[in-house]
Amino acid sequence: MNHTKRLLILFIFVLFVIAIGVQMRNNDQEHMERVPGTQETKEDIDNKLPYTVQVEERDKKAETIAYRLWFDFMQQLKNDGTVANASFTRFTKISGDKDSFVVAVIFQIQLPEGAEKTDNEWGEANEKGVVSNLVWKLGIEKEDGLKYHLTSIEKSDDTQIALPPVETLEDYKEDLGIEDSSGKNTYRVSGSSLEVTYNNGEDWQTVPVAPEELFSIDRSIDTSLREESYVITPEVTAFVLGGHRNLSVLISTDKGKSWEEVLVSDKLPVLRLGLLGFTSDKDGYLIVTGDKTMSSEAHFIWKTNDAGQSWYKTNSVNDIQALVTDGGFINNKLGFISFGEYRTEGNPPVPNLYRTNDGGKNWGRVKIPIPEEYQGYFTQAEIPVIEGDNGTLLVNQGPEGDYLGGSVLAKFSTDDQGKTWSFAGLVDPDGVLLSN
Repeated sequence: MNHTKRLLILFIFVLFVIAIGVQMRNNDQEHMERVPGTQETKEDIDNKLPYTVQVEERDKKAETIAYRLWFDFMQQLKNDGTVANASFTRFTKISGDKDSFVVAVIFQIQLPEGAEKTDNEWGEANEKGVVSNLVWKLGIEKEDGLKYHLTSIEKSDDTQIALPPVETLEDYKEDLGIEDSSGKNTYRVSGSSLEVTYNNGEDWQTVPVAPEELFSIDRSIDTSLREESYVITPEVTAFVLGGHRNLSVLISTDKGKSWEEVLVSDKLPVLRLGLLGFTSDKDGYLIVTGDKTMSSEAHFIWKTNDAGQSWYKTNSVNDIQALVTDGGFINNKLGFISFGEYRTEGNPPVPNLYRTNDGGKNWGRVKIPIPEEYQGYFTQAEIPVIEGDNGTLLVNQGPEGDYLGGSVLAKFSTDDQGKTWSFAGLVDPDGVLLSN
């Protein structure tokens, strides 16, 4: 081999070594540019953006639009083999207007089969290959019509991003001083007898009534009463009886030693719901509904000022035939009735709550300011807890609610006995939010 050929071979070898070095440097740089929380490089992600979808006419909420974009985008990553599956915990709008906004999504992915569970770009996976509590902030722009563009993706570690204050149901009750005495003062159906206890079941008193008379109004199963349809305290114990024209209250004021049945009315339609309560040893209320047809019914309100020995009728809410979902009085004057949700054309449903401060003579509708990001989710007001001027109201999602599992509640506060309310946070009975 002559000298010229040796130089040529050496030159080719040097070029080969240089090429390998450049490729390795590019690979290292590519690895360093990977977007945290993705399997793809920053350049790959940027090449996919802006990502565009066309939503439906009904998709007006920022969170819904973000879901459409995120779902399609994750489907593309699934098709590419980057993820095996993806599901979300929640979407929350954090800034912007209807044309340009940012929505945070908290989600989880399942890694493809064979992927490393600890050394991967998403984070540490569990034994099933699932990486949880991933957070992206999605930048979204609106085009004319129904087209929206996903223009940016930013990773965050804040799993509580954009959430208002969140508390457990136990903390909520503790803050309000609500004690659970249901175990101490409760009832049971034993054979064909109804019995009550005031000391955690150590002693039981028989109630002189056939159980079927109690379960004629709003029963769920043959041995379970709606919680608001009876009162069991050492001062007053009372059960609603009837439901077919006749309406009575069975009352004891001596811990079940003696009982008296008091007729409230004998001129009523078939009843659906009975709500009974006492706000003092003497003052009480009874709200019943009946003559139900589809989604409308009549409602009637009685009150007592002598521990249930006599009852007088007060006014119903004028011109309202919607189904009652909850109702009660805070004291002899201040009371509330909830009629589920109120709908108007083109707007999301809102709570339909009424208030009286004169014992039921007059009722007025209460406005509950649902924040924009929660409109359409929290629709059904419960009866508030009020002490003095200050109080708290919970608004649930209704029987078909599925936002964050359907059990999360919106919390509101008042400092004027429920005339006006302001949003105060969320209550999380099942730990959906607080576990993340």
